[in-house]
This record gives sequence, structure tokens and C-alpha cells, in this order.
Amino acid sequence: MKIQFARKRWQLIVCISLFFLLNTKVQAQQLTLAQQQEDFTIFKTSMQEMHAGVYWFITPQRFTALYDSVYTTLKEGEDPEQFYLKIRYCMAALKHGHDGVDYKGEQGIAYRISTLHKSNRYLPFALKFLGNGLYIINNCSSNKTINNGSEVLLINGKTIQQITNVLKQYIFANGNNETFKYAVMGEYYQFHYLYQMLFGNPLTYTIEIIPFNQKKKIDVKVDAVLPQIIAEEYKKQNGKDINYWSKLVDYKLLDAKQKTGYLKLETFSTFRIEQGGEKFDSILGNIFAQIKNDDVKNLIVDVRNNEGGDDWMTTTSYFKAIPADKGAGLPYFQSDTFTYIKYVIQNDENRQLLQLFKNNPSALLDKMPDGRFKLKPQYTEGDTKGRELQKNAYNGKVYLLQNGLTFSAGFAFAGKLNYLMDKDGNNLKVIGEQNGDDEQAGVGSGGWSVELALPNSKLILHVAVTGSGDKPYAKKLPAVLDYKVIPTIQDKIQGVDTEVEFAKRLIQQNK
Repeated sequence: MKIQFARKRWQLIVCISLFFLLNTKVQAQQLTLAQQQEDFTIFKTSMQEMHAGVYWFITPQRFTALYDSVYTTLKEGEDPEQFYLKIRYCMAALKHGHDGVDYKGEQGIAYRISTLHKSNRYLPFALKFLGNGLYIINNCSSNKTINNGSEVLLINGKTIQQITNVLKQYIFANGNNETFKYAVMGEYYQFHYLYQMLFGNPLTYTIEIIPFNQKKKIDVKVDAVLPQIIAEEYKKQNGKDINYWSKLVDYKLLDAKQKTGYLKLETFSTFRIEQGGEKFDSILGNIFAQIKNDDVKNLIVDVRNNEGGDDWMTTTSYFKAIPADKGAGLPYFQSDTFTYIKYVIQNDENRQLLQLFKNNPSALLDKMPDGRFKLKPQYTEGDTKGRELQKNAYNGKVYLLQNGLTFSAGFAFAGKLNYLMDKDGNNLKVIGEQNGDDEQAGVGSGGWSVELALPNSKLILHVAVTGSGDKPYAKKLPAVLDYKVIPTIQDKIQGVDTEVEFAKRLIQQNK
């Protein structure tokens, strides 16, 4: 979520939150020890003062010990890339998926691979984790003996588990969530990027694989390639650009006899959806009118890869009315002080709020008996007021598909829909894998985030300053998942949608 100023009041809306992971390269300019120490002090203090839930997943003692130990490693003439890694490591240790740090400079060539510096060379594959296994979806190397679908076991003598155990420490995710980390490593090429940053910059890789549809392990050698080569090979093999997105919100009748429909919701971002000129409200209204006209009784709702947006509550109200809830949303602040507020990047959306926070925080926040701070009710109205049931609302069975990239507003929709439908008779089944949240933690950060520019290194910190909940794991909450379904590599290579086919079988069995 983020807070926007409109019509003399602040409203909470959910925003896409994966952009922070798409880091690009800065021109190499060594940092003095004094510059690093100043930036690190600003960074540490900002986390302590303004990060919602800073101590949910790390104790104050462990926080201090970790950050101080990294501070002692700073040295004269440090490469900015190494300083960036230290900041990223410390920030990721807080275990909040809406956090991030941008390392700007050389631009990537496409959104999905903008992590990769265009003049550097990387693993010549499009990769995907299925479970904990790493598979080559597209071989983009000159070694054409490697089949798509081959499983990668070793890279330059290290097992995939050894590599990912290191890489995961640098990826932002909520609490103990793992599925989001694995999804990001594959979908957004963070595996390529972090491998090169943390394991050197080899021009040649020796890789142990199990070729597709075989059992015997073999060793192969491949040369590192530029991102442009990856993009060109991807397009050649898939017939579409690496940056291609199909229609983000769509509906089709799958089986008239079974009265089964399929609703795709790949984002809740009105900005992304409405770039074509049509309003999201209008799209939803037309879709649900068609669902009613088709007399659908079994609806497969697909929120896989849905990383968030701002209109998930309206979408939910096409299934169930949302009661008003004064405790909803992300209302809590860590403190009413931000020592380094002058380094927060101001824009038209946050300028007035930042000035209010700086000059008179009591006009924005109430101090709670336990010492925490909470947004005044008028600033959380967007989350607490509830929603009426929409015209042409759907009232049949729902089969919800989710995966590790179901994040932010995506998992908020999944959780709320599951809760509301469960109260009315459990007409919802969740299929896939754990979404991008740590659902059992019972806490969450997000909402209003600030961007803080460190003055010397020019790193941009993304700090989630609002949150919900109190103590993580105070209650053992169940994960929202009825059927764990992970695609096989055979299905992936053959273009079979494993989760949709599983849902169709449940419908045929009347489950």
C-alpha cells in the first residue's frame, strides 16, 4: 500500500511492490570510509525509527549485533557494488517483502531482465524453480546439446542448494516465506544477478545437469552471455518478447456443460490495467455480467503472478460484501520521529504528508498505551469502511490459483476472499503453493513506503513505514492452501497448465 493525498484526506491504497528488486548498475566510483560510515548510520537509524515491524523477525539485540558487525567491515576505497551488498544483506535480514534497495546506473534492456547489467555476461539460460529444483526453461547458450527442461544440479562445483542458501539471504520476503524468494530468483533473474555478485564473474560455467526426460547426470560447459543474447534467444524460442505480458484481466468460459469459467487477475494495479484506455471498474462489471450470463457455477480465479495493486477490495466485493472493520489495514508506525527525513525523496503524492509528519506528527498519529503509534482513523478510512456486494456478484464455487509471486494486494485478496467465503460454507478451494506472504506470522508491513536516498552512495532505500499486527506467530494461523500443486517440468515444457487442469478435475469430481 501507499498513502496518497486526494480531496483533503489521505487514503490507503495497495501498490505494486516488486520494482525495488530490479536494480541496475552504477558507474564504479570508490567510496571513502567516511562516506560509507555516514550512509550506513543514516540507513541504520532510519530502519530503527521508521520501519514498521522492524523488530518482528529480529530482536533489537540481534539487529544491533548484525548491523554493527557489518559496519566494522567498511573500509577505505570500497567499491559501491560491495557497499550495496552490505546494505541489502542487512535490510533483507529484517524479513519484509516490501523493503528494497535500488542500485542505479546502467539500464537493463527489458523489465523482466532489468536486474542484469546490459554490458555484463551471465548464465545463458532462462531458469525456473519448481519446488526447490532449478530447471532450464530456455537454453540461450551456443551449446545446443542442452535440452530445455534439463535440471541444474551443480554450477562450478557448488550445488544449487549451496548457492541458493547464500542468495536467499539477499532477497526481501515476509517472515519465513520461501516461495516468493524462489519465484523472484527465476522470474526476475535474481539468480543470475546475485550469483555473479556473490560468486564471482566467470566467463565460462561448468554445469552438472540431468537432461530433460533422462536420468543420468552429465557435465556441460557454457559461456556467459550478454542479456541481449538471452532476450533474443527467448523470443526466438517462445515467439514473443521477453517483456511480453498477455491480457492482465480476462475471462473465458471453459466448459459450458460443467458450467466452469476462468477468471484471470494478474494484477490489481489500475495503472497497468487502464493503460489501454478502459477503466478497471468497467472491465470488472462487464466480466461479472458475462459470468452471470454464462450461468457459471464453478469459477477458477487465477491470481498467480499477481504482485499487487490498488483495487483488490473492489474485486473482492464481486464475491462477498466486506464488512466495515476498524482494525483493518496497515495503520501502525514504528515511531513519531524520523531524524533523516531530509533524505526522503519528496513527490506530489507524499510532500504534504511528509511535512505534516515532520512539523506536527501528533496531527497524523495517536500514541498507543503500549508505546506504538497509529494513524488517526481518518487516514485509514479507505481500508476500514467496508464494501457492499456488487451488482452481478458471483455466488458459486471458487477454485483459487496462487503461487509464490502472488504478493501484496494479491495475497490480501486471497486471504480476505478465503476468510469471507469460509464463513459462508467453505465454497472456496485454494490450489498451487504458498503465496508470497508469511500467512502464519499474523503481521504485515507495506502501505505507505518512503524512498530514502543515501547522500554518498546514492542508494535508494524503500522503507515500509506502516504495518499491521503486533507479535508475529502469536497465533498459529493456517496457511491459505487446500491443495499443494507444483507443475512438473514435463508440463512446463509441453505447455500444460498444471493448476488449471487440477482444478478442472476437482470440478468433475464435484469437490
